Amino acid sequence: MAGSRPHVLTRRQFTTRMVAAGASVGVLGPLLSSCGGGDDSSSDGGGGPIQFWKFVAENDDPQIEAAIKRWNAEHADMQVKFQTFPFGDYTGTKLTTAFAAGNGPDVFWISPGAFLNYVNTGVSAPVDDLVDKNAYNPASVAAVSVDGKMQALPFEIEPVALFYREDHLADAGLEPPTTWDGLFSAAQQLTAGERKGIIIEVAPGPYQNFTWYPFLWSAGGEVVNDDSTESALRSPEAAAAFDLWGRLVTEGYAPNDNATSTTDIGTLGRGETSMQVCGFWAIAALQEQFADQPIGVIPIPAPDGGTPVSVYGGWTQMLNAESPRLDAAKAFTKWLWTEDDVFPEEWACRAGSKFSPREAVNEACNDVFGADPHSVFADRILPIARAEPRYPDQVVKAVGDGLQAAMFRGASGEDAAALAADAIDTFLSSYQGAPLNPETT
Repeated sequence: MAGSRPHVLTRRQFTTRMVAAGASVGVLGPLLSSCGGGDDSSSDGGGGPIQFWKFVAENDDPQIEAAIKRWNAEHADMQVKFQTFPFGDYTGTKLTTAFAAGNGPDVFWISPGAFLNYVNTGVSAPVDDLVDKNAYNPASVAAVSVDGKMQALPFEIEPVALFYREDHLADAGLEPPTTWDGLFSAAQQLTAGERKGIIIEVAPGPYQNFTWYPFLWSAGGEVVNDDSTESALRSPEAAAAFDLWGRLVTEGYAPNDNATSTTDIGTLGRGETSMQVCGFWAIAALQEQFADQPIGVIPIPAPDGGTPVSVYGGWTQMLNAESPRLDAAKAFTKWLWTEDDVFPEEWACRAGSKFSPREAVNEACNDVFGADPHSVFADRILPIARAEPRYPDQVVKAVGDGLQAAMFRGASGEDAAALAADAIDTFLSSYQGAPLNPETT
């Protein structure tokens, strides 16, 4: 069932395209230092198992391994070899190095921040023939589409919200905040001793930006303009969002250094903070570790006159267009996420806490998603969520530099926004590739 093999990119071609597409020197360093040789390509002419790569996730990988075991038992001619790598290695240079050497996997997971690098270099294979787009969340389809073709398969939706300690707010005589002013005032009143009123992500990187975007969007701001030609951050709305996060840290109501990533809801569960910006995935941890703690969840507050907005993240499954096993990789991917009777539902709600972009899966999970605390996300947060932007790492870094300036260097919101905008404009002036903003549906 092997497909015909397209032209294989050499190391030099792949690296050159990655640079033109916007991949950073930090990601490509190992390639730039070794691209002077001959044309490296995979020696596999089409035989062997389907290579499936992702990062290590101890809670999730057993479900994937069980599904692959079922697939392999029924498909002797299309066996899948599943490999995982430490998160830092996988999101660092593991994939780029493999593809540059002509040894990229057939199936792999990709984040929104790396998505365009692999689309712009021609690595991704369209997956429109695997799914019924009408059965999928339109925003999820748009987020992975370029020129009307889906370049990866979305399989999870994890929106972000504000979690809070009901007991802390009650003791202070406070209601859950619904506006920025209310949020800032609550953070101020709830800060006492070593306990901070709120915890936000202060470490620069994609996750920090991810949790800040709802603040920007609820104020009416955007990172880049509609046609991806220049930054849209030189605006009062963007300045206000930078300023809010800056003041929370500089005035001492949010910690300036977090012991762990704020993806971990444990800080709130242990009562070390009163409010925390976190995502849907936190529900599983709360139920397992802090079931006796009084914790509520609400949409992220908006500025006065603004509309609350959330953001949802989620990895996607991409197929290697260069693969000699592309047809087999497509068959496996279609089975895993749309045909298997067990795995999609298990991934979403039986073993995990993730909405699916397929409404049929969410309906099958209604016994979970329809009950508290999942129902708050289903009813109030998912409907106002936008997909995580697919910005290249230069844009991610520019936004992060603006946040760092506001939180740690005393920059005003306006100055922080200008700092980020200048860097984004410099990058976009030479960017060659697909639009940064997803196609409208």
